[in-house]
Amino acid sequence: MEYTRLSDPNNVATGPRQLKDCQDKINACLTRMFRQGSGGGNPFLFSLCAPKPHQLARSLSGMSDFKTAATNGKMFYWNPEFLDSLSPEEVGTVMAHESYHVLFFHCSPERAGGLDARIWNIAVDYSVNATIETEHEKSGRNQKYPNVWTGPLGTPISLQSYLDYINGVIEELPQPGCFADITVYGRSPESIYEAVRKAMFNSPRRCKEITGGCGSLSIDPKTGQSKIPQPWDQDACKCCGAKSEENGGGGIGMGESMDSHMPSEQTREETLGDMMRAADQASAMGKGSVPAGIEEALGRLKSPELSARDIIKMAVAQKKADAGNINDWKRFRRRPSFIYSKDAEGKYNPQHRLYVPRKHDFMAHISVMVDTSGSMSMEDICHGVKEIQSVAGIAEVQVTPCDAKPYWDKTVRITNKTDLKNFEVVGRGGTCFTQYLEELPKQSWYKGCDLVIIITDGDCGEYPKNLMPKGADLLWLVTNNRSFKPVGGRVVNLRPTRQ
Repeated sequence: MEYTRLSDPNNVATGPRQLKDCQDKINACLTRMFRQGSGGGNPFLFSLCAPKPHQLARSLSGMSDFKTAATNGKMFYWNPEFLDSLSPEEVGTVMAHESYHVLFFHCSPERAGGLDARIWNIAVDYSVNATIETEHEKSGRNQKYPNVWTGPLGTPISLQSYLDYINGVIEELPQPGCFADITVYGRSPESIYEAVRKAMFNSPRRCKEITGGCGSLSIDPKTGQSKIPQPWDQDACKCCGAKSEENGGGGIGMGESMDSHMPSEQTREETLGDMMRAADQASAMGKGSVPAGIEEALGRLKSPELSARDIIKMAVAQKKADAGNINDWKRFRRRPSFIYSKDAEGKYNPQHRLYVPRKHDFMAHISVMVDTSGSMSMEDICHGVKEIQSVAGIAEVQVTPCDAKPYWDKTVRITNKTDLKNFEVVGRGGTCFTQYLEELPKQSWYKGCDLVIIITDGDCGEYPKNLMPKGADLLWLVTNNRSFKPVGGRVVNLRPTRQ
């Protein structure tokens, strides 16, 4: 009996011939992936996917229409017609696409919760496909298989082309198309999501919700009329005729995905364990390379580093622990304590009340300076400021913008996460922190300051040691990998945004 990874427990294949063809596709794909990268293989992906069961399916729980492929991290599901239409090389591309969604936690409720599911699916597709295409070139597989996106996978649609379509600059997108653009490699799905969401909200193609519309990109920007011919289905949008995702639509103009985005059923620890085992096995085979995004994640697992927010929270916790050991004799604990005495009957009764002092309440005070000079991009500023969210609510934070001079009148007091929206970026001139360091001790909130944080790109020169804050720890959050060595304080290079 021939061994195969693909099964059909629900008998969804049209017959033995289709089942055999689909099994041959999976077997041929795994055999090819076992080779070296220059020979078209992918040992890491082989080590990740080969041990997992593959199954034919026409419907999945929670999905009204399953037409492509999906994985829950533990098993791969394939629509038989879709699998039958792919070449072994294209099967490998879909496996990589599916696997990277799981490894990068793209479908986790914690990450995708509260977002527009249709736009998030587009954003994570762009992120994953850029990783696949970049790794395809770096591994040398492109020497044997020049094109990644072939056949039913569709023609690549660059992010800029998709935004131009949304904005009405171009009339049509290629059909079938896929959200693939190697130039977005390294960008987080969150940043792509925001770019697409903003464009869609202002799109002339949008069926406006204010008039009872559904938000689909179904309007002709030239005529202002729906592009969907009538008669419209009863369950379609009354304004444009588009069917919702729940009713088998998915949003006109949203585009198609090469897979169904299925939430992972693995825990984070199980996923990271899969990642490490696959990397170790690929290395032991002496073939290929681990994808760059995976290699970065593995590096953090094998040689873990504290993030900036970890360091900030630890500093606050240490200050709180030190202050928490001081008794406050002006206040006593509400629950009384007693010295018990034995009476004539042998019973112990409370006789003498003890007054036990409470501990001093402690709220850490942090002064934050944000470099708003011209060399700092808005992404750098946002990347740095978001680290402050970790202590909002457990510390009192004063955030001040500064370029060649500090803007004390723009200082924002942060006591909870929602206060961060009040921070205003001003300046955008040269870089000089001398005045900030000289005037900081004179500010009313600085008395009793526990931690000073300076968020910068490191292009700020050196400063005399006598200007370093006294009585407070100093932390430099550097938004790039610049080799920055100040005369005082600790330097933390902020990690890039995750895949």
